Amino acid sequence: MDFLDVVRELTMRRINAMKLNVRVSSMIRAIEDRNSEGYLALIAEYKRASPSGVIRLDLDPWTYFDIVSRYATGFSVLVEPIYFLGSPLFVKVALGYGKPILYKDFVIDERQVRDAKELGASSILLIKRLLGDRLWDFVELAVKEGLEPLIEVDNEDDAIDVVNTNPNIMLGINARDLGNLSVSLDRSISIIRLVRGKADLVIAESGVKDVDDAVKLAREGANAILVGTALMRRPELSRDLANVRL
Repeated sequence: MDFLDVVRELTMRRINAMKLNVRVSSMIRAIEDRNSEGYLALIAEYKRASPSGVIRLDLDPWTYFDIVSRYATGFSVLVEPIYFLGSPLFVKVALGYGKPILYKDFVIDERQVRDAKELGASSILLIKRLLGDRLWDFVELAVKEGLEPLIEVDNEDDAIDVVNTNPNIMLGINARDLGNLSVSLDRSISIIRLVRGKADLVIAESGVKDVDDAVKLAREGANAILVGTALMRRPELSRDLANVRL
């Protein structure tokens, strides 16, 4: 196909995606089901860039989801446009694959929660360090809107505070320090050890480069891994990551 043939096909898929108006299944249930089979759950993230720079712009969302959907338990989709080059369109694209979807943005306003619901996401990311004392108000709103909140922490104090307040949550542990953007899988493991058995589900975010990293996190007690950069660079890695046992 020449360039205009490709453009025509992708444009039609984009138009059709915007017409989708469905809600996909529960992220919590999907992770629990995968764990019950003895496997670490994989949440595949479509992420074209990060605050560290551009990751990959030549991989369209349809090609990405075509590959990873065979192996991923769910999707994480960036909608934040400045640092991550995300878009609400990508949520609509992901809907067509029938997997649970995490709406990922720097959520600070109630309108973003409602946007996540209207787009058809099943979960929403809420960052403890960003929301501070407002975190539980947003958790309550998300649940009221029918969304499953994933509460993200990047340090031990916030992790302990969250699980002591409400252990019946999905707890996301980010290997990236949100202050200086450094990444440390060892820091993630340290936090997982602190909260192991104190949260319903633990999702390890960021820092997973290969199967060895995933195995380490599974052994420490993670229920799922959320992988963006490594899968954007090589979507085929999803097959190996999906086969990591607990």
